[in-house]
Amino acid sequence: MTVPGIWLVDRAGRRSLLLIGAAGMLICEYIVAIVGVAVSDTNLAAQKVLIAFVCIYIAFFAATWGPIAWVITGEIFPLNVRAKAMSMATASNWLWNFGIGYATPYLVNPGAGNANLGVKVFFIWGSTCVGCLVFTYFCIPETKGLSLEAIDVLYQNTTPIHSVAYRRRLIAEEEALGPVGMQEKELGHEKEKSGEHVESV
Repeated sequence: MTVPGIWLVDRAGRRSLLLIGAAGMLICEYIVAIVGVAVSDTNLAAQKVLIAFVCIYIAFFAATWGPIAWVITGEIFPLNVRAKAMSMATASNWLWNFGIGYATPYLVNPGAGNANLGVKVFFIWGSTCVGCLVFTYFCIPETKGLSLEAIDVLYQNTTPIHSVAYRRRLIAEEEALGPVGMQEKELGHEKEKSGEHVESV
């Protein structure tokens, strides 16, 4: 399912796919949690529902958050800190993978020293997907089709919520000016900001 995500990232857009993926994942997680809590584990139909929605969750993740999170982290950082920032992002990813993998048996398993949540742990995972949805809506702009220079301009002049409309404007400007023109425009913005800073000091 990663291949459809790679194909769609430059067609549907990063922000749209992340929002769809987060919504799909949270629905699947909550369905698994609710069915698992409400229906006996001896009910064969309920067990099939749990398996089906776990598989659908994996498909949503593999087509959206799995590959696209790396596209976003590769685009959002300025050139002068990109290598270090990507290193931090990768280290953070592996740190959280380790933390979740280490904590899950204690959250799920019965016995002394364990939380014995069982299938209720999916309420926690579903809530993290709600966090993904909110974070994407407020913090991730749409960068589909933009050069790195245009992405810097987008971050300086709009918010993620309004980024789709501003992106269209930037694409039109980039087609007219070219990448070099966009870079000069970005430098002009930086000079204006530094001039304002000097005046305020």
